[in-house]
Amino acid sequence: MVNEEGVSIVVFGGTGDLMKRKLIPAFFSLLNKKEINLNNNIIGVGRRDFSDEQYKEFLSEEFDQTRKEEISKMPISYFKADFDKPNFLKELASILESSEKDKKVNRLFYLATSYSLFPNIVQELKKKGLLKNGENWSRVVFEKPFGDNHRSFNKLDNDLHKFISEDNIYRIDHYLAKETVQNILILKYTNPLFNSILNGNFVEKIEVIVDEELNVGERLGYYHDVGAVKDMIQNHLLQVLSILIMDTPDDLNSESVHKGKVSALKSLKLLSAKEHLLGQYSSYQKEVSLKGMVYRDTETFAKLTLASNLKKWKGSKFILITGKNLRKKYGQIIITFKNKDMKKHGFLKGIKENKIVIDIYPKQDIRIVLNSRKPGTLNEVNPVNFDFCQECVFGPNTLDEYATLLAEVIKGEKTLFTHHDELNSAWSIIDKFEKIRKNVKFKIYKDKSNSEEVADEK
Repeated sequence: MVNEEGVSIVVFGGTGDLMKRKLIPAFFSLLNKKEINLNNNIIGVGRRDFSDEQYKEFLSEEFDQTRKEEISKMPISYFKADFDKPNFLKELASILESSEKDKKVNRLFYLATSYSLFPNIVQELKKKGLLKNGENWSRVVFEKPFGDNHRSFNKLDNDLHKFISEDNIYRIDHYLAKETVQNILILKYTNPLFNSILNGNFVEKIEVIVDEELNVGERLGYYHDVGAVKDMIQNHLLQVLSILIMDTPDDLNSESVHKGKVSALKSLKLLSAKEHLLGQYSSYQKEVSLKGMVYRDTETFAKLTLASNLKKWKGSKFILITGKNLRKKYGQIIITFKNKDMKKHGFLKGIKENKIVIDIYPKQDIRIVLNSRKPGTLNEVNPVNFDFCQECVFGPNTLDEYATLLAEVIKGEKTLFTHHDELNSAWSIIDKFEKIRKNVKFKIYKDKSNSEEVADEK
């Protein structure tokens, strides 16, 4: 068991989609696996009118009868608050103090609201004495996004640090908790065969690809102002890339990993505008019109190409691709190796580049693509896969991303969370892209296209 003490979990944005789809299942996972011991309530905070029982019914709507009954028995309660009014947390302080009386209880505050509300909520937590100091801890988790450009991020971060230290700030990027993303550092750290060839001498390019099958949907109001570059590349894809290209640290503690990622992010530079591509699925304009919104060329697809000024990575390209309303949902890392000696072996037919392919989802597998002689021939070569199946070896019972992240917050482990300096460097890259955006090709693509076809700039 990770934590023998009680934990009060307070979720701001407790009536939102994240609470229902991600956090409630995560709480179940942690309880069932005995990763946490909840001696106190899970409190949802929102603007809507709910009694505790009505709130449980609301959270249960999407679940089967068995799960509905489990939710009804959980120590879940509801607190109505208008975040714009003064002293909106006054009664919450009394509720927590009453439930925690004579108990050794820590506090986890999860902010799943608009980032514009973060400073006001944290200030109120501080004013009402809800942020514990001393023997018991109080940690604050922030859901992305963290601003919408470099300037707004820095203002947000400065405002938060007036009331809470960096040690108690946990910025969520759920991609960092995906099994294969976590495995990247271990692969590099424990396998010289793998780590020794991850450099510009051997690697032609690294692609990080995240395709989404669904359209923008209910997120249109937010997405229309943001687009794929800020929604996905600024955080998820740059985070994954930084882990792939960072120097292997002396140890795997959070400080060492953060320093490595910051160094990697600072080294990245965008290539010229012709190396990038933006796109929009064909039905997007109609979706915008139906909502009565003004159309603009918001990208629902983005391909950014970067390089690193680190000597280690001279000669390699890094390509980040993401899009919505594509043929299928999947995430993948493809490391393609140079084949310098291919011309020397011209008598062999069918030689392909070696690759390491790391699946992010729906599977978490790894495969190495090598060349092998085709049986029954003298000079014909076929690419073959050497596969590692995650579920085959470890089974399907690993924690999902949000359960993993909540467990790490409770342990006080910050490796899977983003640091101020990482986001600062990432936003710097995106701000530079915004300066060349007008020169980047923009294309309309058919709904349910293959991302490879969209990424083809022809």
